[in-house]
Parts: sequence; C-alpha cells; structure tokens
Amino acid sequence: MSLDVTADTSLAALDAHDPVARRRLAMLHPAFGPEAGLPGEASLGAVAEATGLPLAAVLATAGGAIRVVAPEGGCGCGGGSCGTSATTH
Repeated sequence: MSLDVTADTSLAALDAHDPVARRRLAMLHPAFGPEAGLPGEASLGAVAEATGLPLAAVLATAGGAIRVVAPEGGCGCGGGSCGTSATTH
C-alpha cells in the first residue's frame, strides 16, 4: 500500500509507511532528525513552514522522488545532527 504524501501527512504516518524517509528529510534540515523530538502528529506542511523549506522539496524528498546523498566523509553538519553519519550515507 502506498502513501499519498501531502502537506497534511503526519510524521507518524510517514514513519509507518517509510521508516527511512525521516533520514532523507534530515539531510534537508536537522529538524527532521531524531534528536529534534518532533511529535508524530506534526504535519509535513507545518514542519516545512517552520523550517522555511519549500513544501515541494519536503514532499518530494519524503515521497522518495528526491534522494539526498551526502558527500564522501559525511554531510558536514558537524557531528551527526542530521541523524546520519559518514558510515550510514
């Protein structure tokens, strides 16, 4: 079953459908990372607005249409705040 990812899609629904989607999103902004502690009820649209990210980019990344790949050696965020490390990219 596929999930129609929209601005109203909750983080909990996204996590249930695609457990790695939040890691992809964390490459766009650390607010999506596990350390941020966003509630599952938060919608993709609300988080996009709060972070200043374009909604289209958030939805495309959440839906898997855009895959963010960090450069060799890590993303450069300085310590894994994006929820990934050089070994998990």
